Amino acid sequence: MMMRMIEAPALLNRLRALVGRELRYQGLRCTLVEIIDQPPVLVLRPIGAEPVIQADKFGEPLRHAPPLFELPMFAPDGTSLSAELRMINLPELDPRAAD
Repeated sequence: MMMRMIEAPALLNRLRALVGRELRYQGLRCTLVEIIDQPPVLVLRPIGAEPVIQADKFGEPLRHAPPLFELPMFAPDGTSLSAELRMINLPELDPRAAD
């Protein structure tokens, strides 16, 4: 599936409607936590996952935190969807929510 970069803002807006909702990634139930604009990245948190040790900027253990997946929206060519994004099963969007 190819996508022109001009369509990226529309895709970001449609995905923003799903923040806080449940979806599936690689068979795991996850919550869409955040969408980062630059570079376009989806942040997912697995539901019910055990906390992991999070490191500080020096690599030292800092705290226990839920694991997160940071998935790029676009492939390296910048025009097609990333392989990671294509592995997400999204809930159907209400067409009125995208307006």
